Amino acid sequence: MKSKPKNILLILSSVVGISFLVFWLTGLLALWIDGMRYVVGNTDKYNYEEGHMVDGEYSVDIDLSDLQSNIGKELYNDGTHKIYVNWVHNSENKNTGAYEIGFRSSGHYSLTGASLVSGIQHSMIDESSITSEITAKMTSTYNGETYDNFYSSSSGINFKDGDEFSFYLFPHSAYDTNEISLDEKGVVEVTVTNLYKNMWSKK
Repeated sequence: MKSKPKNILLILSSVVGISFLVFWLTGLLALWIDGMRYVVGNTDKYNYEEGHMVDGEYSVDIDLSDLQSNIGKELYNDGTHKIYVNWVHNSENKNTGAYEIGFRSSGHYSLTGASLVSGIQHSMIDESSITSEITAKMTSTYNGETYDNFYSSSSGINFKDGDEFSFYLFPHSAYDTNEISLDEKGVVEVTVTNLYKNMWSKK
């Protein structure tokens, strides 16, 4: 009777060991740890498919009087892929761009592949190298004026479920002509076009 606990522990440890081996061999463990990065970086098992531009204009209102209140506002959501406001900064220095907005893109991933709608196109240079290129364009409308916005930065698939890209909210010229100050309190509508759908599939 006293040997039963040892037998139970032995069985449990065997089950755990087998489960871990299965998770490791099938790629589930790596997928759980790295998410989309596992699919994108595993060029031996996954192909980068030719993606396509996403039609349409997508807008979100940004409250300049409370920058933190904008975090989480959705720019795009098709039920599977989402792009939302990740941060809004004001450096309070027009020489460094002053107002700036960052978007996070999150997509879908599984052992069969992945997909991501983003302002960035991720593509393969060769069998082991990935390049990322901004495709999105953004305008901002404020006090009756519409401005073309300059791209600020972009990332690779740096997150478990996607990437990040950012724009300056206003051009330098708007600060130079005093149309925009470094302490605005209104609401600016930002509109993004030229989103791109990236896709990866299992070989």
